[in-house]
Amino acid sequence: MAFDKALDDKFETSTASPVILNHRYLDDEQLSKDEQLQALKEIFEQNIRQKEIDALVAYLRPTLRGQHPPHISLLGKAGVGKTATALLILSHLQQVAQRKGVELRYEHLDLTTPRPCFRAMNDLACLLDASKRYTKGISIDEMAGRIEDKLSGYKGYLVLFVDEIDHVNTDMDNTFLKFLVRRLPQAIPAKLILIFASNRLGWRQNIDSRVKSFLKVNDIIFDPYNAVDLQKILRVRVTKALNAGMVDAGVVEKIAGLASREHGDARKAVELLSNAALIAERQGTRVRLETVDAAYEALETNSYLEFVKCGPPHLQAVLYAAILCLEDSEKHAVTEDIYNFYSKVCDEAGLSQLSERRVYDLLLELELYGYIRSRKVSLGRHGRRKEMKLLIPPTVISQLKSRIQEHLKG
Repeated sequence: MAFDKALDDKFETSTASPVILNHRYLDDEQLSKDEQLQALKEIFEQNIRQKEIDALVAYLRPTLRGQHPPHISLLGKAGVGKTATALLILSHLQQVAQRKGVELRYEHLDLTTPRPCFRAMNDLACLLDASKRYTKGISIDEMAGRIEDKLSGYKGYLVLFVDEIDHVNTDMDNTFLKFLVRRLPQAIPAKLILIFASNRLGWRQNIDSRVKSFLKVNDIIFDPYNAVDLQKILRVRVTKALNAGMVDAGVVEKIAGLASREHGDARKAVELLSNAALIAERQGTRVRLETVDAAYEALETNSYLEFVKCGPPHLQAVLYAAILCLEDSEKHAVTEDIYNFYSKVCDEAGLSQLSERRVYDLLLELELYGYIRSRKVSLGRHGRRKEMKLLIPPTVISQLKSRIQEHLKG
């Protein structure tokens, strides 16, 4: 009886003064499209991303006059609002076009996880209701034909928003981009407008020169959010998701400050707020400044491990090789040393090796993600070389190695 009473007290305590009132607003994946747009409107009403919104509107405005606007590329780090801004503006543009009698539709192709060309083409076909989901047994050319047939009767504007375009694993001919840029506009009566979003500023550098000559786009650069913008975003989330009376003064400012100093990523800032609220609710306390510290420490570990869920196999192999090499050396290593370990990792995992130049590019990518750090060291008359150092916390390394091993063997 005493045990039952204790459990009753715990449940009563947790329901009497809950911290989280609607967790869905701390995770956009749980929100419907209309709810997402409404939340975005409330955020952008705080005068956030006004410069980027004005640029995007200016590029798309000619559609309302029957003219053909240019293709657009949205560039910036993850979590800086590229997708949110584009979807909000496209949704509103569609409403304005409808009022003015302009035939316009938009489609959002989400390529958040890396995929081969066939998968990207199949995703596009499914999005346009031109095909069912395939894993094999159909050619890319036939898939392209089905997309063209599906769009053969549409004569208005078609805005195709391709999110994370750099996640398509390109072949020698850049088949997917060539289809979007060269073949599709000629094969359908619609006026096709392409909007690409990418976390990599130089995503167009390595594409085929024939495709690049046709791909004329205007860039819109999204800078990382500053602390003031993040505070505005977080306050909207607090109002919608949490019991504001259970959040101590200074919590929002602290989370915004941490996020702005490190990455300016709104998604990570909201994730930190969510974790702090969950910890507070589990402990039966308010969301305090020390709760934010505990949530931040937990997220720091999880962020390194999250990499293996979405990182391409070769990027994981290079990271694993860098860990092995830097553990084996005296805390520093050069590209040649890491490449030797990478070759062994590829042999064990059954991967075909990339060139040393491509591995060097992947190491630069890992540096961008904060896994390693490099510096140029002078060797006197023998020239200079770049040394690399591991930035992963020692407590995470063993877990990260185990996860990568599982993914490479799987």
